[in-house]
Amino acid sequence: MLFIKDTPVDQILSMKEMIEAIEDALKELRLARGFDLPRRRIHHPNRMIFGLLPGSVHGFMGAYLQTDLDRRLHNETVILYSVETGEPLILFQNCSINEARTGAAGGIGAKYLARKDSRVAAVLGSQAHAVMQLQAAHAVRSLTLATVYSPTESHRSACVEKIKGQIGIEARAVSNATEAIADADIIITATDSRTPVFDGSLLKPGVHITSMSNGDKTRTRQEIDEATIRRAKPIFITSKETVCVNESDIFRAVRDKIISWDSVHEIADLLLDRISGRTDDRQITLYKLQGTGIMDVAIGALAYERLKGSNLAQTL
Repeated sequence: MLFIKDTPVDQILSMKEMIEAIEDALKELRLARGFDLPRRRIHHPNRMIFGLLPGSVHGFMGAYLQTDLDRRLHNETVILYSVETGEPLILFQNCSINEARTGAAGGIGAKYLARKDSRVAAVLGSQAHAVMQLQAAHAVRSLTLATVYSPTESHRSACVEKIKGQIGIEARAVSNATEAIADADIIITATDSRTPVFDGSLLKPGVHITSMSNGDKTRTRQEIDEATIRRAKPIFITSKETVCVNESDIFRAVRDKIISWDSVHEIADLLLDRISGRTDDRQITLYKLQGTGIMDVAIGALAYERLKGSNLAQTL
Protein backbone atom coordinates (compact mmCIF):
# COMPACT_ATOMS: atom_id res chain seq x y z
CA MET A 1 0.00 0.00 0.00
CA LEU A 2 1.25 3.48 -0.86
CA PHE A 3 0.94 6.54 1.36
CA ILE A 4 1.37 10.19 0.38
CA LYS A 5 0.77 13.25 2.54
CA ASP A 6 0.66 17.01 1.97
CA THR A 7 1.52 16.80 -1.73
CA PRO A 8 -1.12 18.64 -3.78
CA VAL A 9 -2.44 16.38 -6.49
CA ASP A 10 -1.99 19.12 -9.08
CA GLN A 11 1.75 18.60 -8.62
CA ILE A 12 1.21 15.03 -9.85
CA LEU A 13 -1.45 15.55 -12.53
CA SER A 14 -2.21 18.44 -14.87
CA MET A 15 -5.60 20.12 -14.82
CA LYS A 16 -6.34 18.88 -18.34
CA GLU A 17 -5.62 15.31 -17.23
CA MET A 18 -7.97 15.71 -14.28
CA ILE A 19 -10.75 17.18 -16.43
CA GLU A 20 -10.46 14.21 -18.80
CA ALA A 21 -10.52 11.78 -15.86
CA ILE A 22 -13.68 13.34 -14.41
CA GLU A 23 -15.38 13.37 -17.83
CA ASP A 24 -14.62 9.69 -18.26
CA ALA A 25 -15.80 8.81 -14.74
CA LEU A 26 -19.11 10.63 -15.16
CA LYS A 27 -19.76 8.83 -18.43
CA GLU A 28 -18.91 5.49 -16.83
CA LEU A 29 -21.34 6.25 -14.02
CA ARG A 30 -24.13 7.14 -16.42
CA LEU A 31 -23.46 3.95 -18.39
CA ALA A 32 -23.72 1.90 -15.16
CA ARG A 33 -20.07 0.90 -15.35
CA GLY A 34 -19.15 3.12 -12.39
CA PHE A 35 -20.81 3.54 -9.01
CA ASP A 36 -21.15 6.07 -6.23
CA LEU A 37 -23.37 7.15 -3.36
CA PRO A 38 -24.40 10.68 -2.36
CA ARG A 39 -22.40 12.51 0.29
CA ARG A 40 -23.19 11.67 3.89
CA ARG A 41 -22.24 13.87 6.84
CA ILE A 42 -22.33 13.53 10.60
CA HIS A 43 -22.81 16.90 12.33
CA HIS A 44 -21.55 16.90 15.91
CA PRO A 45 -22.76 19.26 18.67
CA ASN A 46 -19.39 21.07 18.66
CA ARG A 47 -19.88 21.77 14.90
CA MET A 48 -17.29 19.20 13.85
CA ILE A 49 -18.34 17.49 10.62
CA PHE A 50 -17.39 14.05 9.38
CA GLY A 51 -18.15 13.56 5.69
CA LEU A 52 -18.02 10.49 3.47
CA LEU A 53 -18.18 10.16 -0.33
CA PRO A 54 -17.71 6.62 -1.76
CA GLY A 55 -17.26 5.66 -5.42
CA SER A 56 -15.95 3.01 -7.79
CA VAL A 57 -14.64 3.11 -11.37
CA HIS A 58 -12.20 1.21 -13.60
CA GLY A 59 -11.34 -1.42 -10.99
CA PHE A 60 -10.72 1.05 -8.17
CA MET A 61 -13.09 1.60 -5.25
CA GLY A 62 -12.70 3.95 -2.36
CA ALA A 63 -13.88 7.08 -0.64
CA TYR A 64 -13.19 10.68 0.20
CA LEU A 65 -13.27 11.27 3.97
CA GLN A 66 -13.47 14.75 5.45
CA THR A 67 -13.30 16.29 8.91
CA ASP A 68 -14.11 19.97 9.22
CA LEU A 69 -14.75 22.47 11.97
CA ASP A 70 -15.94 25.77 10.48
CA ARG A 71 -13.10 25.57 7.91
CA ARG A 72 -10.65 26.34 10.75
CA LEU A 73 -9.77 22.68 11.25
CA HIS A 74 -9.91 20.65 8.07
CA ASN A 75 -8.50 17.29 7.04
CA GLU A 76 -9.21 15.15 4.02
CA THR A 77 -8.30 11.57 3.18
CA VAL A 78 -8.82 9.62 -0.03
CA ILE A 79 -8.29 5.87 0.17
CA LEU A 80 -8.42 3.46 -2.77
CA TYR A 81 -8.86 -0.31 -2.88
CA SER A 82 -8.73 -2.90 -5.64
CA VAL A 83 -12.16 -4.07 -6.77
CA GLU A 84 -10.63 -7.41 -7.74
CA THR A 85 -8.80 -8.25 -4.51
CA GLY A 86 -10.19 -5.79 -1.96
CA GLU A 87 -6.69 -4.83 -0.87
CA PRO A 88 -5.88 -1.21 -0.03
CA LEU A 89 -3.75 0.43 -2.72
CA ILE A 90 -3.05 3.99 -1.65
CA LEU A 91 -3.97 6.55 0.99
CA PHE A 92 -3.79 10.27 0.21
CA GLN A 93 -3.70 12.55 3.26
CA ASN A 94 -4.36 16.24 2.73
CA CYS A 95 -3.40 16.20 -0.96
CA SER A 96 -6.10 18.70 -2.05
CA ILE A 97 -7.89 16.10 -4.16
CA ASN A 98 -11.26 17.59 -3.23
CA GLU A 99 -10.29 21.05 -4.49
CA ALA A 100 -8.72 19.66 -7.66
CA ARG A 101 -11.55 17.34 -8.63
CA THR A 102 -14.18 19.99 -7.92
CA GLY A 103 -12.21 22.41 -10.07
CA ALA A 104 -11.93 19.84 -12.85
CA ALA A 105 -15.67 19.16 -12.65
CA GLY A 106 -16.33 22.88 -12.98
CA GLY A 107 -13.99 22.95 -15.96
CA ILE A 108 -16.27 20.46 -17.70
CA GLY A 109 -19.11 22.96 -17.41
CA ALA A 110 -16.99 25.70 -18.97
CA LYS A 111 -15.75 23.36 -21.69
CA TYR A 112 -19.19 22.31 -22.89
CA LEU A 113 -21.39 25.27 -21.95
CA ALA A 114 -19.34 28.49 -22.06
CA ARG A 115 -19.10 30.35 -25.34
CA LYS A 116 -15.99 29.52 -27.36
CA ASP A 117 -14.94 33.18 -27.32
CA SER A 118 -15.16 33.54 -23.52
CA ARG A 119 -12.28 35.65 -22.25
CA VAL A 120 -13.43 37.30 -18.99
CA ALA A 121 -14.31 35.40 -15.83
CA ALA A 122 -15.90 36.76 -12.67
CA VAL A 123 -14.83 34.95 -9.52
CA LEU A 124 -17.12 35.33 -6.51
CA GLY A 125 -15.20 33.84 -3.62
CA SER A 126 -11.52 34.03 -2.77
CA GLN A 127 -10.35 30.78 -1.22
CA ALA A 128 -8.67 27.72 -2.72
CA HIS A 129 -11.78 26.41 -4.49
CA ALA A 130 -12.25 29.74 -6.28
CA VAL A 131 -8.71 29.70 -7.68
CA MET A 132 -8.98 26.04 -8.70
CA GLN A 133 -12.28 26.67 -10.50
CA LEU A 134 -10.68 29.52 -12.44
CA GLN A 135 -7.64 27.39 -13.28
CA ALA A 136 -9.92 24.72 -14.75
CA ALA A 137 -11.93 27.27 -16.73
CA HIS A 138 -8.69 28.69 -18.12
CA ALA A 139 -7.61 25.18 -19.13
CA VAL A 140 -10.59 24.93 -21.50
CA ARG A 141 -11.06 28.58 -22.49
CA SER A 142 -8.31 31.13 -23.22
CA LEU A 143 -9.18 33.55 -20.44
CA THR A 144 -7.41 36.89 -20.29
CA LEU A 145 -8.96 38.57 -17.24
CA ALA A 146 -10.52 37.60 -13.91
CA THR A 147 -12.52 40.05 -11.82
CA VAL A 148 -12.60 38.96 -8.18
CA TYR A 149 -15.04 39.85 -5.43
CA SER A 150 -15.43 38.60 -1.90
CA PRO A 151 -16.68 40.62 1.07
CA THR A 152 -13.27 40.90 2.76
CA GLU A 153 -10.94 43.25 0.91
CA SER A 154 -7.75 41.52 2.02
CA HIS A 155 -9.08 38.15 0.88
CA ARG A 156 -9.93 39.33 -2.62
CA SER A 157 -6.58 41.09 -2.94
CA ALA A 158 -4.75 37.92 -1.91
CA CYS A 159 -6.83 35.92 -4.39
CA VAL A 160 -5.83 38.28 -7.20
CA GLU A 161 -2.16 37.70 -6.41
CA LYS A 162 -2.67 33.92 -6.40
CA ILE A 163 -4.40 34.10 -9.79
CA LYS A 164 -1.58 36.14 -11.29
CA GLY A 165 1.07 33.85 -9.85
CA GLN A 166 -0.55 30.43 -10.30
CA ILE A 167 -2.64 30.88 -13.44
CA GLY A 168 -0.76 33.68 -15.17
CA ILE A 169 -3.64 35.84 -16.33
CA GLU A 170 -4.55 39.42 -15.48
CA ALA A 171 -6.77 39.76 -12.41
CA ARG A 172 -8.25 42.64 -10.50
CA ALA A 173 -10.21 42.96 -7.29
CA VAL A 174 -13.52 44.83 -7.38
CA SER A 175 -15.67 46.26 -4.63
CA ASN A 176 -18.96 44.50 -5.33
CA ALA A 177 -20.48 41.55 -7.16
CA THR A 178 -22.32 43.72 -9.67
CA GLU A 179 -19.03 45.17 -10.88
CA ALA A 180 -17.48 41.70 -10.99
CA ILE A 181 -20.12 40.20 -13.29
CA ALA A 182 -20.69 43.23 -15.53
CA ASP A 183 -18.46 42.11 -18.40
CA ALA A 184 -18.07 38.46 -17.49
CA ASP A 185 -18.41 35.65 -20.03
CA ILE A 186 -18.08 33.07 -17.26
CA ILE A 187 -19.20 33.51 -13.64
CA ILE A 188 -17.74 31.25 -10.97
CA THR A 189 -19.31 31.15 -7.51
CA ALA A 190 -17.21 29.38 -4.91
CA THR A 191 -18.58 30.48 -1.56
CA ASP A 192 -20.38 29.13 1.48
CA SER A 193 -23.07 31.80 1.27
CA ARG A 194 -26.58 31.26 2.59
CA THR A 195 -27.87 34.11 0.41
CA PRO A 196 -27.43 34.80 -3.33
CA VAL A 197 -24.10 36.38 -4.17
CA PHE A 198 -25.20 38.28 -7.30
CA ASP A 199 -28.36 39.65 -8.89
CA GLY A 200 -29.50 37.31 -11.66
CA SER A 201 -31.55 40.04 -13.32
CA LEU A 202 -28.25 41.73 -14.26
CA LEU A 203 -26.78 38.76 -16.13
CA LYS A 204 -25.78 39.64 -19.66
CA PRO A 205 -26.92 37.37 -22.51
CA GLY A 206 -24.54 34.55 -23.31
CA VAL A 207 -22.95 34.21 -19.90
CA HIS A 208 -22.16 30.82 -18.36
CA ILE A 209 -22.37 30.27 -14.59
CA THR A 210 -20.66 27.53 -12.61
CA SER A 211 -21.93 27.34 -9.04
CA MET A 212 -20.35 24.86 -6.64
CA SER A 213 -21.85 25.38 -3.18
CA ASN A 214 -24.62 22.92 -2.33
CA GLY A 215 -24.73 22.44 1.43
CA ASP A 216 -27.14 19.87 2.84
CA LYS A 217 -30.28 19.68 4.98
CA THR A 218 -28.35 20.95 7.98
CA ARG A 219 -26.15 23.56 6.26
CA THR A 220 -28.28 25.43 3.70
CA ARG A 221 -26.42 27.18 0.89
CA GLN A 222 -27.92 29.52 -1.75
CA GLU A 223 -25.27 31.12 -3.98
CA ILE A 224 -27.64 31.79 -6.87
CA ASP A 225 -30.99 33.52 -6.86
CA GLU A 226 -34.38 32.75 -8.33
CA ALA A 227 -33.82 35.11 -11.28
CA THR A 228 -30.69 33.21 -12.30
CA ILE A 229 -32.44 29.85 -12.07
CA ARG A 230 -35.40 31.13 -14.09
CA ARG A 231 -33.22 32.70 -16.81
CA ALA A 232 -30.78 29.80 -17.21
CA LYS A 233 -31.59 27.48 -20.11
CA PRO A 234 -30.28 24.87 -19.97
CA ILE A 235 -29.47 23.96 -16.36
CA PHE A 236 -27.05 21.10 -15.74
CA ILE A 237 -26.18 19.29 -12.53
CA THR A 238 -23.76 16.48 -11.75
CA SER A 239 -26.11 14.15 -9.88
CA LYS A 240 -29.86 14.38 -9.41
CA GLU A 241 -29.65 11.83 -6.60
CA THR A 242 -27.16 13.99 -4.71
CA VAL A 243 -29.21 17.16 -5.33
CA CYS A 244 -32.30 15.47 -3.89
CA VAL A 245 -30.57 13.86 -0.91
CA ASN A 246 -28.92 17.14 0.10
CA GLU A 247 -31.98 19.27 -0.82
CA SER A 248 -29.73 21.84 -2.48
CA ASP A 249 -30.88 25.03 -4.22
CA ILE A 250 -31.89 23.32 -7.47
CA PHE A 251 -33.97 20.81 -5.51
CA ARG A 252 -35.66 23.66 -3.65
CA ALA A 253 -36.32 25.51 -6.90
CA VAL A 254 -38.12 22.47 -8.29
CA ARG A 255 -39.96 21.87 -5.02
CA ASP A 256 -41.13 25.49 -4.99
CA LYS A 257 -42.19 25.27 -8.66
CA ILE A 258 -39.72 27.91 -9.87
CA ILE A 259 -38.57 25.35 -12.46
CA SER A 260 -39.38 21.71 -13.21
CA TRP A 261 -37.12 18.69 -13.49
CA ASP A 262 -37.72 18.80 -17.25
CA SER A 263 -35.37 21.79 -17.43
CA VAL A 264 -32.62 20.16 -15.31
CA HIS A 265 -30.22 17.63 -16.83
CA GLU A 266 -27.29 15.58 -15.62
CA ILE A 267 -24.13 16.70 -17.37
CA ALA A 268 -23.18 13.12 -18.23
CA ASP A 269 -26.02 13.11 -20.76
CA LEU A 270 -24.35 16.07 -22.45
CA LEU A 271 -20.99 14.29 -22.43
CA LEU A 272 -22.64 11.26 -24.03
CA ASP A 273 -24.36 13.42 -26.70
CA ARG A 274 -27.80 12.45 -25.43
CA ILE A 275 -28.84 16.07 -25.04
CA SER A 276 -27.83 19.46 -26.40
CA GLY A 277 -25.97 22.06 -24.37
CA ARG A 278 -25.53 25.63 -25.57
CA THR A 279 -27.24 26.13 -28.93
CA ASP A 280 -26.71 29.88 -29.38
CA ASP A 281 -24.44 32.63 -28.08
CA ARG A 282 -27.19 34.47 -26.21
CA GLN A 283 -28.24 31.63 -23.92
CA ILE A 284 -27.53 31.89 -20.21
CA THR A 285 -26.24 28.50 -19.11
CA LEU A 286 -25.87 27.15 -15.58
CA TYR A 287 -23.86 24.22 -14.28
CA LYS A 288 -24.65 23.53 -10.65
CA LEU A 289 -21.97 21.01 -9.86
CA GLN A 290 -21.97 18.49 -7.04
CA GLY A 291 -18.87 16.74 -5.79
CA THR A 292 -19.25 12.95 -5.95
CA GLY A 293 -17.14 10.08 -4.72
CA ILE A 294 -16.48 8.67 -8.16
CA MET A 295 -14.61 11.90 -8.96
CA ASP A 296 -12.25 11.43 -6.02
CA VAL A 297 -11.67 7.80 -6.98
CA ALA A 298 -11.01 8.73 -10.61
CA ILE A 299 -8.43 11.38 -9.68
CA GLY A 300 -6.89 9.15 -7.04
CA ALA A 301 -6.61 6.23 -9.44
CA LEU A 302 -4.86 8.33 -12.08
CA ALA A 303 -2.47 9.71 -9.48
CA TYR A 304 -1.84 6.20 -8.13
CA GLU A 305 -0.77 4.97 -11.56
CA ARG A 306 1.56 7.96 -11.86
CA LEU A 307 3.01 7.42 -8.37
CA LYS A 308 3.76 3.73 -8.70
CA GLY A 309 7.49 3.28 -9.05
CA SER A 310 8.21 6.89 -8.07
CA ASN A 311 9.82 8.15 -4.88
CA LEU A 312 6.99 10.59 -4.12
CA ALA A 313 4.89 8.06 -2.18
CA GLN A 314 5.89 5.94 0.77
CA THR A 315 5.27 2.17 0.80
CA LEU A 316 3.62 0.98 4.00
